[in-house]
Amino acid sequence: MLTATPASALRRIPQEMQDAVLHRGQWSLCAMEHSLIGAVHLTDPGAPFHHFGLCMGSAPVRAGMSGDGRPLGAALARGDMAVIEAGVGGTSWWDTPFESACFYFTDESLALALGRDVDPGGHLVRSAMGFRSSNIRRLLETLQADAAAGQPHGALVGDAVFVALASALVVPEHDWACRAQPGTPDWRVRRALEYIHAHLTEPMTIPEIAAAAGTSPFHLNRQFRVVMGTSLWRYILHERARVAFDLMQDSGLSLTVVSAAAGFETYTSFIDATRSRFGLLPSKLRRTLGL
Repeated sequence: MLTATPASALRRIPQEMQDAVLHRGQWSLCAMEHSLIGAVHLTDPGAPFHHFGLCMGSAPVRAGMSGDGRPLGAALARGDMAVIEAGVGGTSWWDTPFESACFYFTDESLALALGRDVDPGGHLVRSAMGFRSSNIRRLLETLQADAAAGQPHGALVGDAVFVALASALVVPEHDWACRAQPGTPDWRVRRALEYIHAHLTEPMTIPEIAAAAGTSPFHLNRQFRVVMGTSLWRYILHERARVAFDLMQDSGLSLTVVSAAAGFETYTSFIDATRSRFGLLPSKLRRTLGL
């Protein structure tokens, strides 16, 4: 069975520089280190995972690297990316403090997200400085924002974003599986719904749900949206909000207890989901019940 390197092992900033890390994000199939590091010149033997470094600073930074004998350099502006393929080592440098969000993932992560083998030469990950893609930039910015917010929905949002990132890096449109027809009782979606409702108040991830449904996160996300008319992660949050609504009617339970009992990983997630599902904050919703 294909397995990916645990996200907890996807780290690149040396231990002696950990005070430069502003935020760390960790999802089922990828991880992120958001850092602000001063001017540096360092040698890196290479890591067993891919590295996308998204420039986050407001001022351009001159940076460069050499890997596999190829010197690369660029002036990186906000939104530009530095890409290092897995296994590529060499020297890296930048001449002024550099704020970046660095995202790490493996070929196995891509394969698990897409539900098919990914040949090392069959993706678009190539070492480069100043790489630009509005779609990939938007996805990485969404991951960074989720991490900066403390991942209020656990791994759900990041898992969904990584599936989209994997499809952008690997899957050409003509290779996508045929779409399910609206309203079709797709058996994989039924299996996913059974799993979700059996574990609704427990922590869960999109790869876990896909495994229970016998498909990949990529195909499940697409089929679920077509059949159910909403995204997988939003459906889970709305169903937890429904559970919370029922629990709120017990005046002996505080909203904090309601949030945890309904399966929300943070109180912020509880607030967001309740407002999205019912149009009201939890406290106001409870008042409408006369409690």
